[in-house]
Amino acid sequence: MSQVLPKSKSRPQRPSAMKTSRSSRMRLASLHLEGVRELGEWEIVTSTRAQRDLRKARKEDGKKFKIIVKKIQELSRGHFSDDNHKKLTGLNVGVPIYEAKMSRNLRLVYQIHCIPDQSIIRIFGVYTHDQLDRRFWEAISRTLNSQGSEYRKRCLYRERPAHRRGEDVVLPGQFPPRADEGGLVSCTDPMDLSKKEMEEELMRKIAGILANQDVAYVFNLSQREMEVIEHPSSCIVIGMIHRKTTTMLYKMLGIEHAWEESEAVTTKPRQLFITQSRVLAEKVEEYYRKLQRSFAIAKCTPGELKQMAADDMPERRQRLVDADEEVYWRVDLPKRYGALQSTHFPMFLTYDHLCRLLESEFQHANAEIERQQGATRALRDVVQTGSRSAGILNEHGAIISYKTFLGTYWSHFPQDLKHKLDPDFVFNEFMGEFRLQTDEVHVSSDADSAGVIQGSEKALTSEGGFLDEETYCSMTRGPIIIPEHHREAIYQLYLLYRKKKRQLWHRDAADSLKSLRTHELVRALKEQGLPGLPIDFLYVDEAQDNLLVDTHVLRTLCPNPHGMFWAGDTAQTISAGSAFRFSELKAFLFRFGQAIPRSPASASSSLIPELFHLTVNYRSHSGIVNCASSIVELITRFWPKSVDPLPQERGMANGPKPIFFWDQAHGGYEQFLLEDSSGSTIEFGAHQCILVRDTAAKERLRSQVGKVGIILTISESKGLEFDDVLLWHLFEDSAADDRQWRIILDAVHDHKAPSFDEIRHNSICRELKFLYVAVTRARMNLWIVDPSRKARPMCQFWTSAGLVQEHVPGTPIPKLAVASDKIEWATSARDLFQKRQYSEAELAFDRAGLPRERRVARAYHLRDLAHLSSAVACTRSQVVSTDDSKPQSLRAFLRAAEAFSFSAHEATDDDDKKTYHRIAGQCYVRARRHREAADAFLLAGDFNGAAKHYRLAGMFDEAVDVIQSHQDHVEKSVSDSILAVARLEYLRQNKTERACALFSTEEEALEYMAGYGLEIPRATLLESRGRYAEAAQAQLKDGNSLEAIRLLMLDEGNADSVSEAAHLVVDGLWPCFAFTNVLFGPQKPQGVAHKLLELMRQLQDHLTEEHIRDEMAMFQAIARRDLATLHNLSSRISSASDLSTAAELLCLDHIFAEPLQLLSMPLSLIADRFGTFLRYSRILQRLACAADPSESLVLARLFSYLKCDEEYCLVHCDSSLVPHIDSQYRQRTNRSSKGWQGFLVPRWELDKTVTFVLREHLRLVVLEQNEICHELRSIQPCRRFATSGWCRLHDRCPQHHLVSRDGVATYNLFVRIHILQIMIYHTLYASNLPSSELWEQQRAWLRRLYEALYPPHYNLGAIHLLSSACIPEFKEGQGIVTVWVQDFLNSLRPGYGKRLHIPFLSNLWRVTRLAMLFDNVAASNGLDRIPCMKPIKPMNALWRGREYVVHDVVAVMRGNDQRALERGVLLLNHILHEKLCIDVGVLCDLMDYLCGSLIGAMRLRSSGKLHGITLPTSWIGRMVQDIDMLSRQMTPSSTQYGEHLGQLLHQVYTGVDAVALLVRESQTRRSFYASNRCRNLCLWGHNLRSSEVHVVRRDIMKSILALRDFRPAFNSTLARYVNAKSWEDLVRAAYASTAGSHLDQLVYLSHISEPAFSDEPLHVRRVRFKQPDDILRSLHIQHPFAVKSAGRPMRSPPVPRQEDDAASVRLSDVHNEATAEEDASSVTQIEVKDTSIATLSLSSREDQAATIIAQAFRQYWTRSQATRDPLQERRRRIYSQFREQAQRIVWSSTLARILYLGPLPHSYLGVECTRSQLVDAAARARERLKAVDHEELEEVQSTLDCLALLLEDASELQQELDPSANVYERCSTETIRTFIRKAHSFVCRVETERETNFQWREDVDLAMRIISESLPLASSGAVETATL
Repeated sequence: MSQVLPKSKSRPQRPSAMKTSRSSRMRLASLHLEGVRELGEWEIVTSTRAQRDLRKARKEDGKKFKIIVKKIQELSRGHFSDDNHKKLTGLNVGVPIYEAKMSRNLRLVYQIHCIPDQSIIRIFGVYTHDQLDRRFWEAISRTLNSQGSEYRKRCLYRERPAHRRGEDVVLPGQFPPRADEGGLVSCTDPMDLSKKEMEEELMRKIAGILANQDVAYVFNLSQREMEVIEHPSSCIVIGMIHRKTTTMLYKMLGIEHAWEESEAVTTKPRQLFITQSRVLAEKVEEYYRKLQRSFAIAKCTPGELKQMAADDMPERRQRLVDADEEVYWRVDLPKRYGALQSTHFPMFLTYDHLCRLLESEFQHANAEIERQQGATRALRDVVQTGSRSAGILNEHGAIISYKTFLGTYWSHFPQDLKHKLDPDFVFNEFMGEFRLQTDEVHVSSDADSAGVIQGSEKALTSEGGFLDEETYCSMTRGPIIIPEHHREAIYQLYLLYRKKKRQLWHRDAADSLKSLRTHELVRALKEQGLPGLPIDFLYVDEAQDNLLVDTHVLRTLCPNPHGMFWAGDTAQTISAGSAFRFSELKAFLFRFGQAIPRSPASASSSLIPELFHLTVNYRSHSGIVNCASSIVELITRFWPKSVDPLPQERGMANGPKPIFFWDQAHGGYEQFLLEDSSGSTIEFGAHQCILVRDTAAKERLRSQVGKVGIILTISESKGLEFDDVLLWHLFEDSAADDRQWRIILDAVHDHKAPSFDEIRHNSICRELKFLYVAVTRARMNLWIVDPSRKARPMCQFWTSAGLVQEHVPGTPIPKLAVASDKIEWATSARDLFQKRQYSEAELAFDRAGLPRERRVARAYHLRDLAHLSSAVACTRSQVVSTDDSKPQSLRAFLRAAEAFSFSAHEATDDDDKKTYHRIAGQCYVRARRHREAADAFLLAGDFNGAAKHYRLAGMFDEAVDVIQSHQDHVEKSVSDSILAVARLEYLRQNKTERACALFSTEEEALEYMAGYGLEIPRATLLESRGRYAEAAQAQLKDGNSLEAIRLLMLDEGNADSVSEAAHLVVDGLWPCFAFTNVLFGPQKPQGVAHKLLELMRQLQDHLTEEHIRDEMAMFQAIARRDLATLHNLSSRISSASDLSTAAELLCLDHIFAEPLQLLSMPLSLIADRFGTFLRYSRILQRLACAADPSESLVLARLFSYLKCDEEYCLVHCDSSLVPHIDSQYRQRTNRSSKGWQGFLVPRWELDKTVTFVLREHLRLVVLEQNEICHELRSIQPCRRFATSGWCRLHDRCPQHHLVSRDGVATYNLFVRIHILQIMIYHTLYASNLPSSELWEQQRAWLRRLYEALYPPHYNLGAIHLLSSACIPEFKEGQGIVTVWVQDFLNSLRPGYGKRLHIPFLSNLWRVTRLAMLFDNVAASNGLDRIPCMKPIKPMNALWRGREYVVHDVVAVMRGNDQRALERGVLLLNHILHEKLCIDVGVLCDLMDYLCGSLIGAMRLRSSGKLHGITLPTSWIGRMVQDIDMLSRQMTPSSTQYGEHLGQLLHQVYTGVDAVALLVRESQTRRSFYASNRCRNLCLWGHNLRSSEVHVVRRDIMKSILALRDFRPAFNSTLARYVNAKSWEDLVRAAYASTAGSHLDQLVYLSHISEPAFSDEPLHVRRVRFKQPDDILRSLHIQHPFAVKSAGRPMRSPPVPRQEDDAASVRLSDVHNEATAEEDASSVTQIEVKDTSIATLSLSSREDQAATIIAQAFRQYWTRSQATRDPLQERRRRIYSQFREQAQRIVWSSTLARILYLGPLPHSYLGVECTRSQLVDAAARARERLKAVDHEELEEVQSTLDCLALLLEDASELQQELDPSANVYERCSTETIRTFIRKAHSFVCRVETERETNFQWREDVDLAMRIISESLPLASSGAVETATL
């Protein structure tokens, strides 16, 4: 046989490994030195126990060793004497076991064994007489007997030599070959070796013993195993774990020996053995070294053997640690793959260790790239908005199991999707354990697999790591044919699964860290290639445990297509949950090889690995093997493509069948696990195990039976073997139901089974795989206990096939438990420990009497429980959003850490101590006990870990000490990082001296502090050096203004410092006494304000700046609530400068924060106080109407904000604006140059907020003052007191009893106060006052102004007394009153439908009268435009025939109609006749107006002069002013004036039928109005000069005297009229009506052309005149309206505000006059007869102007109400800047200008926005640096460093792109294009990977697209399309 190896340039073809082994000959000199002679004819083989006994004897007792060797030599010569060949077993037990007596108490136990052609001696070991247990050896004998009769026959055969008759000499038997010898199986796996070769093997063993070396012997290999070893190319071996690994090792050994004996100088072959378990890797490596030593020892001389024995080293102790963890702490291997040398090979590693080597290599090669990526990630964490909530569980956390899938996912899926689908099948379709995909084009295989969504080969190569729906649904071939509609439903379920998985932060196999890491390695290998030399020969054990990506990595490492050896365990390939198939592995390797370029020489070689099966099972006997094989048959029967097609396994020997306990009577645990009826539990032995379905079943059983023995789940038992196994209720606890299990009956003859459905019954496939694993754990005995209905089908299947023995109910139950000694328990405990079954290992150690080891296992078990608790806590916190279980997880890790610490203190070995301390440290880390972790790492010698966790614990002193004490053992990156962060932490804690020790100079330290924004320690250091001004600036930057002031005051010799301190004090006080906050009541200064006031007192004597001194005095007065001082300051400050407006307003705000105490004030003080309040409200109004509040220095001082840039302002945190700012703008904070903290607010948001706050404040204070004024008694005179001089209510009267010596002054004060109040309330035009409220207040105050101007009694004054000199605000107030009148008239409506508003006529007369009074010309020209002038047909009450009475009112007031007075008389009669609602006071005024006007008009018409008229002074004044109008009037209806006056007098006096007159006053008031009307009638009759005068006077007297019939208590004035007996009495009563008053006395006009009467009437003043102006001069009337207005027309109705419509409807509510609105169709215009009223239609020019105004207002309103976009506002501003600069630049070409105005502003916007984002990020990072815990210092430090570099680049680029930069002068287009490219590159570099990119990214992309695509921009219009 020969081994054909691949040829290469470096290595020639090597000879066969086994041929080299067979050709070697051993030297026997070493044996002769010890007296060992030539061996006889019998071949000797020894067990491992025998070798150990020989080595022990050789080491401890040389004499004993010689006796043993001598006895072996005798047996080899066939000396079978009675002492040498005594049977140890009985006569009929089968194959006998013999003992050879060597001394009195020493025995050699052996057996006559056979190989296919001869007999041999197999030695079991050396025993004392007491150690011989005959029952045990009889059991061994029976086991050997089960190998068959032929084997027994050959073992008993003896051949005696003829020439030695009589001697006890027996020769070994020789057997000719037989045709059926294939069935003869040897338990030692014999191989056809020659006698010499077997002798050499024995000598090799003895030589190893002599050299005291633990060597291994060459197994006797079967022919099939030799075929595997000598296979010339790659292969795949499926078999039991021991034999396939053995074949690997022999092949490795053969290649190694072939290289050693090769004469050519070649490179040592790089052989690599890979497995998943570190324990297995260590054992395999140890066995390989033993084999290697065995061959080496055979070549040693006797002297070399003696020297090896003298240099004997103690055997390596089996440490009680997790080997998979410890491998990463090995010091014999480099940390990187590229550092591996030839001396490291052959190498035995776990796959995980190999990945770590590769990762380290790639990280080493890409260190710079990793550094940049880390910086980018740090930047991303700060720049991006928002944060993610939780992360993926750590690797110790559980991946989604099938049980989790059932409970958390499947149960929540829609029923319509999962109908007729099996959850197990669906789960496998989701995952599939990353199944490989075959390609039938290249390989013909039955293993074509369906495309599993997340685990197939196509899925792994797809972009998202899973198949899309179209790909998945289009796949039809596979182990199971899935209907299309089922595939669609499965994929929809998968999408729901992924969504829920993300929500719960769960992970499955595809998300595991191992899978993700391997994917990264595959990518790195593809991109960068193999980082080092390739592997020549690759040996992969347990291949079924590798994922597809693992296979890809391994295949990449070994490019030799003939150098791969893949091995797997049959039991594992079909284990539960696995979809791995070796046929698919074979196909994948073929495709991978096809993709690799090959040389022509190797192209013809087959790239398909050969598949070998090792079918002999050396672990279990045939009873168990046959039972397991039947399970495989069931799987292949129903699911033929779910596993590899395998030949049936054969057992090593016959054995008992498994026993199935199905009957209900024996289903409870009492029958099996209790010793007697007392209930005490039995104890299972060390080699026995109880298997249960899952963890829940395990915990349940453990709670019932306690520590009965080893209890494992099926998953935990994988990789373990036991002599006896008890399967406990496996079927009952399965997820499948009994109906699904009944499909098994389809394989039982004559049993009815349900129809098979591959999808619905797929879970049974999974359950059978679980069952297979459970069955194959047993070596000797298998017991199955399950009384459930689910178990019955399987029991029937096995029973019908004769594979199990079903226990008969009622028969005794065999004894299950077998006791074990402590040695056996110790061995079992270590095995369990190595398999990580720590809880069961703890039990085993306890029974072995090893308390220290038990505590170690307990510690490891506690750690596992802690990891499980952590995974559960993380999952639960994601599901229910709670952290309740996290403390439990921390406590679990703490318990584990304490247990490891205790074990470390107990350990006697230094390595164990370090290991346990290290693990304790790791657990302390997970328990968040970093201090304890650091202590543990320090004890473990892990100085990196100690330094790191002292740092994480915040113990920087200890961390620095570890670094300085162990510099050589701490990595430089770790030390640099910790020292850097320690320096930062010292500065954060203001430990400047300690921190400065880490810097070379103090200036370096100061620069470092400034760079990181550590101003406090910087100030501390500067102060300590006497640099107070610099220290103050540092404190100010950090917001510590008080400290800054203190430091500036320390700088006594510097006047600038003192001045700056004063400014800081004043600036600090403004936020403390925030504007508008005084509305909530005065507060005593506290905290910062109090300290600032104290500092202010210290500074006052050192100040020279007057405005600073005034502001300080203001704040002191505010603090003391000294209103008088504030009042004086406000007057003085108001004249200082515009900037002093803020202080003035603050003074006034605090003054008027107190309620106005006006009740006891005289009218003059009230007027002054109102004047001051007007100044206050006007300042508020002016500021509230500011166009750009953010630009106002006054508002910035008032509200404590600063302008940061063109888009943002910084608002002080204590500013009164903050509560009103939108919450989304209260997130970003920054610090001002003055040191205070504030919020960054967009300018437009600030403008809106400031305007709102000011207007709202204005509204509140004015409304409060307005309410006070409404209730002010001083401006509401009592009419009764005014007319009679007394009031029966006296002091209880709600009105003011006016007593004034100067009636003129009092009258003007009344008018002034009302004008001031109107002016004050007029400031609310700047506020958001509802129209209804404004209209109501206009009506109220215009009425009160009207009543003040036209009082009802002469004692209260009259209009002719009005003097502008007495009213300083008169001229300005005239305009405001005019506006009010115009607004009121434009909003005045007569009513709705047919209903007339009650106050309409009263309001119309008052306001029209005021309009004519305050702006006669404008009113005369504009009254015809008011809305109520438009006639409304249904309003019948307003129609006097065909005359509209509103027109009558306007005509009377304007007087431009010759019939005006006539229409007035008709209007008066219409009102009285129709009883229209009108106020009696207004009616009286109307009558007085008509009376006087008629008298004057008639006198002028009759005589042309005003001679002989006797009227009140006020009437005469008005008459003289209107003399031109009166002279044109026609008075044909004047006789009708008194037509209804008698009826009116009766109604007014009696109150009967006087509702329409709105007379609600008392009898006294009615008497007042009655006497007033009597005077009016008497004056009318007295001055009448017509022919009908007697009739008129008679009617008047009759009407007045008719009041006698009622006989009430007349007042004195009315009594004169009622008691008159003649007309003369009435005239005298009229004369006497003004007696005693000079305010409005009666005047008799006498023209100088007429004779003068010698006697003057009593109480009447005679005035002689020539011209009408003489009358005014004589009466001293200086009317304020002598100067008429400019004659501007009255305004048209304004565009209604949003509230107007609703407000007009609410008017009825205000007046309690609600009416129903009729249909609009009934409101129609009619033809108006009166042609004197101008048309209401607008001219075309006016109409056009109104349209433009309305459109402009709508646009303004839309903009003001729309949500403002900061980015769009920035776009507008930037483009405006570019457009403005473009006009100044001299352009080299039109295209350059177009690029400047087109794409460049977009690029500039992107750079500016990015820089702003970076500035904000840096500010937040600096603030975060001060506040974060020390754990986050590294991250913040890295972030600040990265941001500093980026900000530097951003600032430089922004300066280059600035629109005013000189570079644009005559620049080329390429220069602008370069700028655009640089901007795009910069923004893209800074932009982070997040859900939403930078909003301005589209701008820079647009700019790039414009210059890249060469968009046509030549036309001027194109500029607009390309701009912002």
